Amino acid sequence: MSPLILFGAFDRHNLGDLLLGRIAAALASSHAPARPMLFAGAASRDLRSAGGMQVHALDELIARWRRRSALDPPRAPPDLLQVGGEILGCTVWEAAVMLEPAQRAAALIAAHDRDHRGREAWARQHLGIRRALPYLASKAQLPPGSRIAHAASGGVGFAQLPAASRRAALTELRAATVLHVRDRRTQDTLAAAGIMARLAPDPAVLAPHVLGTAIGQHAQAGEPAALRTRYPAGWIAVQVSAEFADDATLDALAIGLDHLQRDTGLGLVLFCAGRAPWHDDPEVLDRLRMRLHEPADCTVATSTHPLDLCALLSGCTLCLASSLHARIVAEAFARPAASLVQTSAQGDKLHAYLETWHADALHLHAVTAAGPIGAAKAALGEPVARRQARATQLATLARAALARCFEALEGV
Repeated sequence: MSPLILFGAFDRHNLGDLLLGRIAAALASSHAPARPMLFAGAASRDLRSAGGMQVHALDELIARWRRRSALDPPRAPPDLLQVGGEILGCTVWEAAVMLEPAQRAAALIAAHDRDHRGREAWARQHLGIRRALPYLASKAQLPPGSRIAHAASGGVGFAQLPAASRRAALTELRAATVLHVRDRRTQDTLAAAGIMARLAPDPAVLAPHVLGTAIGQHAQAGEPAALRTRYPAGWIAVQVSAEFADDATLDALAIGLDHLQRDTGLGLVLFCAGRAPWHDDPEVLDRLRMRLHEPADCTVATSTHPLDLCALLSGCTLCLASSLHARIVAEAFARPAASLVQTSAQGDKLHAYLETWHADALHLHAVTAAGPIGAAKAALGEPVARRQARATQLATLARAALARCFEALEGV
């Protein structure tokens, strides 16, 4: 049976990407238990110690397959599933920086950030990637007969890419056997270029259905269990990315959280949804905690394991987050959730997804002193039955989309 390559950004630490890999792998194994399966990214990384996967660089994986096939023909060509994520707007430079340790990433940004041509050339040489977009597989690069399916790719920033990158990416998308995108904005952008893509929710909505048993086990041990003991009345799970780091934003956020904690009597748990550069920074959470009126009543979660983070979110009373996937996971467990945004590409991604799947309850709030309060009221005021119905509907749609992908990539 031909191997199946799961391709995504799980070569770096980010809650959403790691979950997408886990969910796709579990469903692929259920669909075809005997089919060999490999994880591929832009670079080779071993994230198993952080709850991730052993990830191979796609280029190296394909080169190794070609060498083995030449020695032992005939060998069925591998198929590839693009597991999802915001892959249609991620440049080679961004991928290269996010794959580096934080200090090294900061040095690279300082050295290359204003030299667009130079940084792109450095990134391609560093990663050894010729593809237009690092997390978009090239049909020509794969062996003849290989098929590509997209589970639910995002591309809010696609229109801002250089024209040459867009043209090359459109060629690859036209060659896909199955193409799902996760928001209408991306769908409309591709439709304007003559590519008809189906809509599908982000596969992370399936976390309770596919990973629920494992998440439940994590909830009964370690840090998640300690949170349940410390906050028996419940807690507010709060996540903000590194772009919230300026003093004025943290001051405003702390004021709002103080009001929430006083009015609800809930505990406060701050957590990172991703440790890769340009994602979250634990130092920002520490600075936020020290601005609170009662910092001793707040916990900064330290676990990086994606199932610990899912356990934290599945057990929360309310989730306030800038991370799209933190919100998706909380709502998949029918928890009240709202998004805290800055004016940025992250905000665009949130808007695009929520406009598509949450048109009746966007709950996006800028970070002002009143922002967390307004967000909490909007989220907590939504009826439980509506939250549960939406979670069920999105899970059904996501499962159907992945089933179409697996059927199109049926092993031979």
